[in-house]
Amino acid sequence: MLDAILDATAHLVHRDGVAGLTMTALAEASGVGRATLYRYVPDVGSALEAWQQREVANHLQRLRTIAGDSAPADRLENVLMGYARLRSHRHGDDGSLHDTARLAPAEGEVCDLLAGIIEDAAHDGLARADIQPRVLAAYATGALGAAAMLPEPSAATRLAALVTESIRGGSRSHGEGPSAAHSGPVDGHQWNH
Repeated sequence: MLDAILDATAHLVHRDGVAGLTMTALAEASGVGRATLYRYVPDVGSALEAWQQREVANHLQRLRTIAGDSAPADRLENVLMGYARLRSHRHGDDGSLHDTARLAPAEGEVCDLLAGIIEDAAHDGLARADIQPRVLAAYATGALGAAAMLPEPSAATRLAALVTESIRGGSRSHGEGPSAAHSGPVDGHQWNH
């Protein structure tokens, strides 16, 4: 039942924006009576918060999946690109869904994930080692947070490429582009774990 309510919340926010979400519309869109609706979410704010928590959990799982499915040489770029795409996806909201206090734990998890990936990449010579991985992860999440304000998805992709290259820093020989990691061996070594 809660999933149906949260699905309806997402639909209504996408369609009407946060300001257009009402309990009456939510009951109608979810197909539940108002009494049942109030048992699960006492007000619009609770519905939005529950939906946001579900979305954040789904986004974190997507990033973990991207990290797990990527070859070591591609992991940093793929996860940063995935994060930028997630941040650039708009939900028709007016910014009120992006409450910093509510998002802080999720941002911390993203930082932890990125710090581990950056540390592994630095160990393999695929990321800079002159700055702590946790600092680079904080930089990446902060910089890619700007993807939410960009006018088009391609701008988020370019931003992710810029952040990726800045984290790689001097770890790659001059002149190699972002796709060099995809072409096989790097500096004569095949990277396998």
